Amino acid sequence: MTQDLVVEPARIIAVLRRRIEELTYENAVLSAAVDQQRDEINELRGASGAGDHPR
Repeated sequence: MTQDLVVEPARIIAVLRRRIEELTYENAVLSAAVDQQRDEINELRGASGAGDHPR
């Protein structure tokens, strides 16, 4: 005999809210990392390509 899993809606909402908070934090960290990498790439391009002309 199998039992149905019964979960209270409030508990589901609490879990989903925690996950959303985690994803929001992860997104902010990744966004900051992308911005940092972009800045570093632009700095390197500026330093190495000062006399270069685009082809």
